Amino acid sequence: MAEYLASEVSQQLREARLEKGYTIDQLAEMTKIQPRFLQAIEDGDQDVLPGQFYARAFAKQFAEAVGLNPDDLFDEVQFDPQVTSDLSHAHRDEDGVVRAGVNNSEAFKSRFRGFIPRIWIAIIVVAILLVAWFVVTRASSGSNSSNGGNQVEVASSSVPQSSSSSVVSSSSANGGINLGTATTNTAQLTTTYTVGGQLANTHTIVAKGQNGGSMFKVTDGTGKVLYNAWLNQTDEKSVEIPANTAIVNIQVSQVSHVNLTINNQHIDLPNLPTNPAPTTWNVVLNLNK
Repeated sequence: MAEYLASEVSQQLREARLEKGYTIDQLAEMTKIQPRFLQAIEDGDQDVLPGQFYARAFAKQFAEAVGLNPDDLFDEVQFDPQVTSDLSHAHRDEDGVVRAGVNNSEAFKSRFRGFIPRIWIAIIVVAILLVAWFVVTRASSGSNSSNGGNQVEVASSSVPQSSSSSVVSSSSANGGINLGTATTNTAQLTTTYTVGGQLANTHTIVAKGQNGGSMFKVTDGTGKVLYNAWLNQTDEKSVEIPANTAIVNIQVSQVSHVNLTINNQHIDLPNLPTNPAPTTWNVVLNLNK
């Protein structure tokens, strides 16, 4: 069967929910899945769902919540072997949400163990720099004491150099851009930024998960998809925006679960309620060239 969410499965899930006497909102509270995704599963509306992989994962959790055996239910439909394999490794996170694939906590522990030698190297480098700074400071202090009045002149001339260095560092940190003031249209579920400043040819958008998962999608002004995936709580995704891109559209399904930056500059998102979950929020970046 070509479709990844068969009508037979949708019908059985709907009948099981009604038999249990659950509403869509009650089921959303039990599964931590947005009501619009649960409704789309029942209706077989696959365009609303974030993709084949997550459609199967959501359907599996739906089935468990209404007392159906997902394996028996899915045996009636021909599935993509890769997706079926991924779902066989599904696990339930601490927040009660079923995730498919490798346990993130185990992957994090593995990465952390590999990171320990780098920490020791960093500590040694910092210690060497501190010793060098101490030696230079002592030598400079002795030289200033012998020069008498020249000390004030040297200190005075060093002030603007430090200030200039700070300005350059700040400019480098955000790529010379200025987000300006955001314009929010709650009716259209959109926040718009007109980005100014000395823009670089390319930009980097970074999304970090927090408090839970969210859909994260990036497109350009022509509708070309630059990135589209589910962002877990511990995930960090980096998206490179091609040169000469005039408009970037970012979509998230849970604004409180995502921290967004462009060229290391924070993108403010509105404070929206998490229950009931809001619909997709759009962030539009107009990149003036």
